[in-house]
Amino acid sequence: MAGIFLNTVLLEKNRWTPGRPSSILVSEWLGDFKRDGFHGVELWENHALQAPETQVRQVIESPLPIEIYNSYISLEDGHEKEWEAAAAMINRLRVKRVKFNFGTSVARKEEYIRNVLHFKSLLPQDCELLCECHPGTILEDPAEAEKVFRELALEQLGAIIHPFHVDTDPGLWLQHLGSAVTHAHISLFDGGTFFQLKKRPDFVKERIRIMKEEGFEGTLSLEFTEGTASVEETPEKLYQHALEDLAFLLHHYA
Repeated sequence: MAGIFLNTVLLEKNRWTPGRPSSILVSEWLGDFKRDGFHGVELWENHALQAPETQVRQVIESPLPIEIYNSYISLEDGHEKEWEAAAAMINRLRVKRVKFNFGTSVARKEEYIRNVLHFKSLLPQDCELLCECHPGTILEDPAEAEKVFRELALEQLGAIIHPFHVDTDPGLWLQHLGSAVTHAHISLFDGGTFFQLKKRPDFVKERIRIMKEEGFEGTLSLEFTEGTASVEETPEKLYQHALEDLAFLLHHYA
């Protein structure tokens, strides 16, 4: 079956706070991820960029591969230092896949495209860019995403979809982008709230059926789970929920 990764943003309470300061040391969790059956890690950028040097070295020597670097670079002009810092860390970590997002302004589409191509030139030649397609960016529509992918014309360009968001149609995304959809962020999201997969088993199994029927063969990472952004969230509680989501996927996705 496809690899299932732990996305470290799942554990990060400051994921959406200004500046997104890191509050955990990922190196302290890597052994748990390996022991508990994850196949790799999707590393949230500030868990590397803001980590002490000793921690970065431990991540580089991770017992699990860092499969994806989860970047939040801005694609607007004037962010060259941000791109260079991300690229330097990606090169250090020897990561082969890098997630990014387009911005919110349709009027700046050509600017975004130009800067994506420049950012790609800073990365290892064999590095795949993964465009996270979701609401809040100019690529929230599958047909528009297909057009932009054609305009980018990059061999190593994949898309990330969110198949268990109630308002997302994974079949439509796969019909428009086909084999370019190489990764999925896993979170069950409905009405502004995240739920564990086992809370909506029929819904999740139907979405899995659609993905398989449309030919999805990509990897998965657990991005968010029940308790995300709640007052009582802790990394430990979220991780336990993530393990239960992992068990559900291992049982029903194989």
